[in-house]
Amino acid sequence: MDELSPHAAQLRAAMAGPQPDADWSGGIWSACAQLTPGELGALLPAAYRTLADESAPDHARRVAREVTWAKVQPSFTAAALTDLYAALAASPRPTDVRHAAGALLRCTEPWDQEALAEPAALLVRTAGPKADQVADAALAVAVLAGPAVEEELGAHLRVLYADSPLRLAELEVMLATGARDRAMLAEDRRYGPSSGDWPPLPERDPEPSEALYAELARRALRTAAGHLAAIHAGRIPYAADKAFTPADTDTLRRAARLALRRDEPWAEEVFATLLPQVAVAPTSAKTLPSQSACIALAQAVEAYPTPEAIAALREARRVVRHAGVSKKLDRLLRRAERHLGRRTEVALRLPDLGYGPDRVRRIPCGRCTAVLTVTDDEAALTWEGADGRSVKSLPAAIRREHPEEVAFVRDLLGKTRAQVRTLTRALEGGYAEGTVYRYDRWRAALTGHPVARGTARRLVWEIEYAPGAWRAVLPAAGPLDFPEPAPSAAVRLWHPARASPAERRAWRDRIAARQLRQPFRQVYREHYLPEESGHSTTMFRGHLVRIEAVLGLAIRQGWNIEDEELTLSAGDLKARFGIAGHLYPGASGWAEAQDIFLERADGSPQPLAGVDAVRLSEILRSVDLLISAGSFAWCATHAHDRDTWHALNRLYDQPLGRTARLRRAALRRVLAGHIASGRIELGDRHLHLDGYDIHLATGRVTQEGDPVDIDLPTGRCAVPLPFLPYDEALLERVVHTVGHLLEESPVPRR
Repeated sequence: MDELSPHAAQLRAAMAGPQPDADWSGGIWSACAQLTPGELGALLPAAYRTLADESAPDHARRVAREVTWAKVQPSFTAAALTDLYAALAASPRPTDVRHAAGALLRCTEPWDQEALAEPAALLVRTAGPKADQVADAALAVAVLAGPAVEEELGAHLRVLYADSPLRLAELEVMLATGARDRAMLAEDRRYGPSSGDWPPLPERDPEPSEALYAELARRALRTAAGHLAAIHAGRIPYAADKAFTPADTDTLRRAARLALRRDEPWAEEVFATLLPQVAVAPTSAKTLPSQSACIALAQAVEAYPTPEAIAALREARRVVRHAGVSKKLDRLLRRAERHLGRRTEVALRLPDLGYGPDRVRRIPCGRCTAVLTVTDDEAALTWEGADGRSVKSLPAAIRREHPEEVAFVRDLLGKTRAQVRTLTRALEGGYAEGTVYRYDRWRAALTGHPVARGTARRLVWEIEYAPGAWRAVLPAAGPLDFPEPAPSAAVRLWHPARASPAERRAWRDRIAARQLRQPFRQVYREHYLPEESGHSTTMFRGHLVRIEAVLGLAIRQGWNIEDEELTLSAGDLKARFGIAGHLYPGASGWAEAQDIFLERADGSPQPLAGVDAVRLSEILRSVDLLISAGSFAWCATHAHDRDTWHALNRLYDQPLGRTARLRRAALRRVLAGHIASGRIELGDRHLHLDGYDIHLATGRVTQEGDPVDIDLPTGRCAVPLPFLPYDEALLERVVHTVGHLLEESPVPRR
């Protein structure tokens, strides 16, 4: 780059010259945040030289460090790439080869092979002591260093991986590919980027050499499945966590990700045996053949889910005995089900479980018949005797004489329920991804599928009957009231962020009138339209939250901890949510919520005004759920200590959030009769009943300002719940509290 912008030129000068003015020194971060990819690529060589120079002034090293930590994706010209290699080779470290390999993928021009050869050879040889950690990057850079260096590295790695047959096979395939393919493998690291690493590259289009890796993936995964089968059969002695070496595990992880990303036809069979076998010992021990491989394969399913792989992961979760691994698989399974919404065609590929058009499957079990029925809400199992009449329970004789058939029926019931649950989470997860379906595919795979039909018909959909013109429909209400759309017409889930207030009220009334229990909160879904137009919003700033409650829900909802911030990926965007406290696994205490920032995949800021309304609303809804869990929502596990009550008292008089306002709208419909009679009054923040006040955002009950502990009956003694339009623990508690108070005092107090 010949010319730099003023802020980029200031950064370069600060790394080379005297200390800048004090007024500017505080703007280093701001200057780094404004760098373009090309400017960062031009500045990085100077930054690495400055950091390697121990005699450089402290201010220069500080600026250089901030430049290397810039969150924007760098790009390099051929000249900048040559300069980068020279800077890294001037004072090389074993891990510098990673930056050298990554720069090849970010170079926008044909590079100068001759100029790069000498520094590339030095970087590869310096990486030798840590070749097991940077092998893929070293192999990529070795192509530039020449055949002699490449052969030397290959021989060293063959010795290093002598006890890792899967990794050795992968190595031979890699040696048949070019520098870019190897560099792409080096980018595919199990753990995300750390400080000083560049943002990950977006998904690339398949290349010819990918066929080589696909065949390698098939052989690696089938070899691993055969090895585990031998362990479970007793042909190979079992040792906990010794089934695969760390190098073999990394090869398995990459093979699984490639197979699932390409949706290979053989992957279903392999994962159905591989995942359950790697999750449980062949003995009664609570160990695993390889804990690392189990988690790595589960992470591959999370990243590139398919219905079949999710079913295999669910079976692994069922059989695992290790408590820590079971928790991790729970979290990965929930994320995989949500991420399935990203893969439109794959998500609708529901396995055939044998149900007929009437949504019933009958399976003979001796003199009885199992009747599996898919209803709108769930799958049910009943039994019929030889005379065709229903029996209350399966006779013991049938269970003894036909154990395999009975086990098959119950397993099928579990698979049906799991399929419905996976579909529901995938559909809801598609909101943040902007998922759109073809009308013909939607009609065949959802509204016409015996298992999916009950879920799809209770949701409101939008069909594009003309370019840019959408009509909302509810399949449960009957046939379409407009002409049949074209097979290629777009279909998407209705979202309140795209609707007017009148439309939202109308759909809530229709759902309540039909008493439809939606699979997930849709017409009562919270929606958010921030007023800011920059790349951050202060919508939740200042709310006091309990850190452990926030982190517990955040991990389950797909958030990660990065640089003491919570981050959430939504399509090609990343949201950053700050909390004024140290965030790490196991952190606790109270802290204040900060702003929410949006950034693009390359790390540059994303203005709120340029984000799809639904995607932005879903990001902010996720943050609101964290805030609610940490401060607003009633929780049975809250300790009634001084800190907890202090937080509740502080929040007691604050305006209701969107979640609580939707709860208020639902209560207005559920308790309409009592409200009409004057027995119950819904205020701005409270439900008033016979002198009691129930806070709509906390569930806290007071009487004349004093807290009242309500011991709600449970089990058979509990007051039956009326129809509720959506599932929520706090909504159920408020309704239970109202029912209990009405039962305790059936006549209004005067």
